[in-house]
Amino acid sequence: MANPMVITLDHFNTMQKNFQKHYFLANCNSDFGGQDIQVPWDSFALAVQNFIKTSGASPNTVAMRFVLCYDTANNALFLRMQICTMTATSDPNTFNLDTTNCAWYTIEDGSLAPTAITDLFDQNYLDNFYYCDKGVCNPNTLVNLASDTAGTIFVRNLVFPWMQEIHKIYVNNSSPAGASIHFAAGSHDNTSPAVAHPHALAIYLCQSDGTPLLDNVNYGVEFQMKAGDFGTLCPPTCNVYILPK
Repeated sequence: MANPMVITLDHFNTMQKNFQKHYFLANCNSDFGGQDIQVPWDSFALAVQNFIKTSGASPNTVAMRFVLCYDTANNALFLRMQICTMTATSDPNTFNLDTTNCAWYTIEDGSLAPTAITDLFDQNYLDNFYYCDKGVCNPNTLVNLASDTAGTIFVRNLVFPWMQEIHKIYVNNSSPAGASIHFAAGSHDNTSPAVAHPHALAIYLCQSDGTPLLDNVNYGVEFQMKAGDFGTLCPPTCNVYILPK
């Protein structure tokens, strides 16, 4: 049975197109950056290893929570990342997030840096972005994300596991030297009961020369030349990670 975390190049392209059809600035403006954010893999992995060393956490329990953010000055999406741990629940596929020990970073295109901001949402993102449920954007049908004052409709953050997905993407691609890790904005159809096209992320690698490690061939190794996108979306489900079945 195929791992539902894994996505092919075709699936990746569809996710990006879906995002671009449904998320806009005011008046259906699609002129914004950060739709594919990259940082050096070595910098990213070092942040995780530092957290494991200082917290004493088992690598298998480490999770990352990515908060969707918008830089108004640079007109670009970016991410805040919380590194924390997962604890078992009575459901073998569901894990609570333990943030007793955690580390926070910003991920902007090309850079990763510690941050003191620990909010699980970004008001600039919510204030400036609009959702269109139609196939073609019409300013009259746009819904501002900030209108979701209860925080039950539009995705604020996503949780991914370290060893079970992100690290495996690296290892399954032969741990390429000088690689960069990319976080691409995407959307699936009908994966959330709250909104038909939730803002998701597809995570993949590029070689040192910038070549994406993405195609449609089945190599028999889960993430070889593939991306991962099975993050747990909040909303609808917050403060947990749920393994795909």
